[in-house]
Amino acid sequence: MPDDNATESAEPKKGLPIKTIVAVVAVLLIEAIAISAVFMLAQGPEAVVADEAAVDAAAEGERPVEHMVVADKFQNTRTGRAYLYDTEVYIVVKNKHLGDVVDRIDAMRARVSTDIAEIFRKAEPSHLLEPELATLRRQIGAALTERLGYDADDEPLVMEVVIPRCKQYRADL
Repeated sequence: MPDDNATESAEPKKGLPIKTIVAVVAVLLIEAIAISAVFMLAQGPEAVVADEAAVDAAAEGERPVEHMVVADKFQNTRTGRAYLYDTEVYIVVKNKHLGDVVDRIDAMRARVSTDIAEIFRKAEPSHLLEPELATLRRQIGAALTERLGYDADDEPLVMEVVIPRCKQYRADL
């Protein structure tokens, strides 16, 4: 029978590979020092500077501006009595479209005024007495969008219709 002690001594003992661990740690330390040195010596990226003119020009083009379309007196006789409505109508457009819109309105001033007068003549008395004139603003906006058209992004040139004055006067006294 073989000796048990002899077989145990014949097998080598497995331990931690100290030399390999020391080599890996040394390489990692050298890499860490090298990378840190490169970052310390490098000047870093250039500072980012915004082009204020480009930002301002783009923002200025998107800024909403008001333009008066018509200031006139429009008649409505739907109640059986004649009323005049002293009215001002403004539109809100993007600043970049203002020149084009003004040119189109000037070229079609009579048609635009006729469209608005027709809306007032056909309006129900309750629409003319609304606190915010929402129905009139919506109808005028639709008529102006039909006349003025859309921009390159297929959005209406008229963003909003504003009616700051719409005073009712009895005309058949």
